[in-house]
Amino acid sequence: KPLTVAEIIGRLGIPKSTAYELVNTLSEAGYLAPQGGDNRLFLGRKLFELGSAYRNQVDLIKDGSRTIEELRNLTGETVQLSVLDGDMMLVLMKEEGSNPIRIVSQVGSRVPVNWAASGRLLVSDLDDRALRDLLTGTVRQSPSGRAKLDVGVLVKEVRNARKQGYATEVNETNEHAGCVAAPVFDSSGRCVAAISIVAPAARLTPSSRTKL
Repeated sequence: KPLTVAEIIGRLGIPKSTAYELVNTLSEAGYLAPQGGDNRLFLGRKLFELGSAYRNQVDLIKDGSRTIEELRNLTGETVQLSVLDGDMMLVLMKEEGSNPIRIVSQVGSRVPVNWAASGRLLVSDLDDRALRDLLTGTVRQSPSGRAKLDVGVLVKEVRNARKQGYATEVNETNEHAGCVAAPVFDSSGRCVAAISIVAPAARLTPSSRTKL
């Protein structure tokens, strides 16, 4: 959200002179711009230009954005494209659902892989030892209190998801919500991303999950 220079100083814990120098440099280059009154600053047009250039040059972003938009239009549900960021799942892109009641997700959110169907797919290239090490170091309980924590069980779910070509979860991350996810492979057969359709649990009956 838009911030004043004083708020920026407080959040970063940097000297006032340094903050003003950085703000002036970024503003002159178009990376920051006034917004919201009270001398508040927000992201500038230059960041949009850089993001657009990056999106046009990266096949995963370019092709993925088109695919998740098509899936959103086809299903009416929120659709995400996620990648593995270190040992966490990162939501890279999303298209908000068009149904009156829909699940809202945040681009840039990072969650443990044991919370999400996409997470099970993103770690499915790891061998058993590496997978167990990653899970042992990262598993934690989700806000719904229903995420699986047993590493042995999770390893089996990861292997089953990769074998069947998709993964599902309902109420494991959040109450009253779930998703169906599919892997995105590169030319070598490595899972480089996962696309998930996220919906209220009431619309994720066994028959609807099969359709999705």
